[in-house]
Amino acid sequence: MSVENGERFIRLLETDPELRRKVRESGESAFLDHSASVGASCTPCEVVSAMIRGMDSVS
Repeated sequence: MSVENGERFIRLLETDPELRRKVRESGESAFLDHSASVGASCTPCEVVSAMIRGMDSVS
């Protein structure tokens, strides 16, 4: 798991409405399973860190 995987997971979420639905409906308990199922194993914290990294690179 890593921030890089968090970045990858964000990109996948941006392009895959079905994945977004699964994550939204399943909640926190299934998050790790969903990220692993698409080859981007990451924690919610790593996704947030990836988002912050993206914000820092824009500013």
